[in-house]
Amino acid sequence: MKFTRSAEMLAALVVGLVLGLAGCASQKEPAEQAVAAIEKSLEGSGAILQKYVPERYEEISVSFAALREKLAKEDYGDVVAGAPAVVDALRKAVGESQIQKAKAQVEMETAWETLVKTMPAMLAEVDKEISSQGGRPPKGMDRDAYKALVATYDAARASWSKAAESIDAANFESTVATAREARTAIAGVMDSLGMKGS
Repeated sequence: MKFTRSAEMLAALVVGLVLGLAGCASQKEPAEQAVAAIEKSLEGSGAILQKYVPERYEEISVSFAALREKLAKEDYGDVVAGAPAVVDALRKAVGESQIQKAKAQVEMETAWETLVKTMPAMLAEVDKEISSQGGRPPKGMDRDAYKALVATYDAARASWSKAAESIDAANFESTVATAREARTAIAGVMDSLGMKGS
């Protein structure tokens, strides 16, 4: 995986920098290179970390900020000594984020399969109920409230149709989220109409 390889490359780089200190008269360059390498890795993997392991991302960000502060204070030895721990935490977080991403993908695929199986029947039931009303509000509901309810249903129905037509790998997550929202809205309409099975 892209992010995992990036983390491994970063770890190898920082370890190499630390081991190379024996022949260095100054630790400035290794410290600067270590911070730059970690920063580059965070730029590449930060989004997935924030999304799937936000707590780990915050912890790493705090640790990295401390390294940068030490670099600014020219505490190069502390930077070089502390960098491997940050790299290790980053490597583990990237691995964990990939696991969480895979789990989320499976969950979304399962949710989509359920939506595809249940939504047509729900839509057919609501269509039939609204048609049977002949434009008149059901007992106990005024005309304006009923019009608003039908408008909500129409919008949710259109949203579901668009989601079902546009589903693909590139927008799968957002499409499933949209479809879930549509189902929730339609279930609410069914409840308001006193229908069972919502």
